[in-house]
Amino acid sequence: MSRIFSLRLFFAALALIFVLPLHAAQAQTSRLYFASYLGMSDFSSVDFTESSSATGGGFELDDAYSFAGALGIRLSSALRAEAELSYRNADISRITFSNGAGSFDNSGEIESYIGMLNVYYDFDMKGSKIQPFVSAGFGFGWHDAEVRNDSGLAAVAVDSAYNVMWQLGGGAKYRIDPKLAVTGGYRYMGGTDLEIGSYDLEYSGHEFRLGLEHDLGGGP
Repeated sequence: MSRIFSLRLFFAALALIFVLPLHAAQAQTSRLYFASYLGMSDFSSVDFTESSSATGGGFELDDAYSFAGALGIRLSSALRAEAELSYRNADISRITFSNGAGSFDNSGEIESYIGMLNVYYDFDMKGSKIQPFVSAGFGFGWHDAEVRNDSGLAAVAVDSAYNVMWQLGGGAKYRIDPKLAVTGGYRYMGGTDLEIGSYDLEYSGHEFRLGLEHDLGGGP
């Protein structure tokens, strides 16, 4: 899948999200909302192969804060969709070689912008302000990465890459009033490998998030 085709596919799907509210408003069955999220991303270990030395291993990444904003639409009382853009910057703290060379402190970073199209299913809890949900989504990531050679054994790399991303998660929502809700959740984010210089990196991690959801009107 070429970069141009991937971007066209993403923005076509994003445009569909913005067209849906027009039909929803006419039918008076849905409501637009804006959501903001603050999260903590746990990447643990990122496996890699490095072509110049024909070796592999893993990078340890520090936990990273994530920030996200999303425009959503409720398609029914249970089903909603969001177009989301998020940012995170994870520092590389250690490198481990699988050929027995050992494990060493190392530095670098992976800075990521990720655009996602997410679908949520909200479970109806009669008489309760708490509403569990599950989510799934796909999108594309744009990454700027740098690997330094603090260990004396790592190949240096400074490069940009993009990849296909997906997520699966769940959580719960607490509605403060008819137009405002607080959310808390977890999601697993996975993606295709990143080609950073001579490195081929796996990119996936766990993310814990707190969010605020504010209705914008457009429906009963």
